[in-house]
Amino acid sequence: MISQKEIITLKKDLAQKFVIDSLMQKGNITKESLQPFPENFDFVQLIQKFKEILGKTDTKKNSIKNKLNQQKEEKPVDWTMQLAVINYLRRLFKFEKDIFNQAFYGLKFYENIIEFLNSIRSILAQNALTLINEVFSEYIPEEKNQKPHIIGLIKEITPVLILKSNTSQSFIKNEAKICLETLVNNMKYNETLVTLLQLMNTKKIADFESIYILSLKLIKNLGKEFLMNSTQFGEMISLLGDVYANNKSDLYKKRCKSVVNTLTEILSKEEFEKKMAGMGKKEKEKIKEIMEGRVPYNTKKEIHHFTLKSKDKNQNKSCERPKTSCPNNTKAALKKKINIKLVDSKLAQKENSENICNNAISKENKAQIV
Repeated sequence: MISQKEIITLKKDLAQKFVIDSLMQKGNITKESLQPFPENFDFVQLIQKFKEILGKTDTKKNSIKNKLNQQKEEKPVDWTMQLAVINYLRRLFKFEKDIFNQAFYGLKFYENIIEFLNSIRSILAQNALTLINEVFSEYIPEEKNQKPHIIGLIKEITPVLILKSNTSQSFIKNEAKICLETLVNNMKYNETLVTLLQLMNTKKIADFESIYILSLKLIKNLGKEFLMNSTQFGEMISLLGDVYANNKSDLYKKRCKSVVNTLTEILSKEEFEKKMAGMGKKEKEKIKEIMEGRVPYNTKKEIHHFTLKSKDKNQNKSCERPKTSCPNNTKAALKKKINIKLVDSKLAQKENSENICNNAISKENKAQIV
């Protein structure tokens, strides 16, 4: 039996506010240096502390009125405490995956981690990317009959990673690219490819090219068996058809055709036709348009360099101009034609001068006769 004194002491211990370890408030902690949690660690209070720092009271969407009230009551958050949340989540992921899944996916703490990627504190964004990369690297899929919890994270974070991989500071950009590489190597789900194909329908060329390369890698990583058993193959083709139809640029059309060619290389002709047979009429029309559509070759003019002499003898200016598309035989013909014209003009000048001389002589003879 527990004595009354022990019960009072226990209640006081439970009532004490959880204190964040100061070591967890540092950035760029290596995975190897993360230590296991002590025995009888109070994970409930840890999650409550997460909620306090992240401002997450429940998993349900609050009404607009409640959100406005929360914004008024919000106090400036110490960013080192947010950094501590990331490090604690990394520790949970390494040593207590069940508790991590309950907090990260169940309470949707990943939404806050995505918000950290836009933080003015670059160290916060960098460490958030480190956590995401670890989650993608060591993710253990759930049972096949369950929809993976990680799908929500993939859908929400992929657009942000694409953006960061093209527009952020160099070290954030590199971390984002590493996350995307890990994503296409490990997240072998229909939803991953569907998300990428949805994002291909963008007017930003840099983003489009990045997504195109990632999509090809993912398709190759998925492999024949996965694609044959995919229940969303028709949706993928439909999305690709939308990209092809919505963009007039030759670049977009070439890339779409390249994706289809990659699919036909992985699947045999019979397998691809079998997948086509199971599609709807619209999907069949879209892929037919891509496969039969004429994509012109690269129409960019070749560039070569030439040097212009400047007034300053010691300085030369280099510039570029389009290389003429006129064939060599045509050039020779033109040159010959020009030479003929020059010769003709010289003969005409000579004849004119001789005529003038003759006229002058005849006039002089007439004058003598008179």
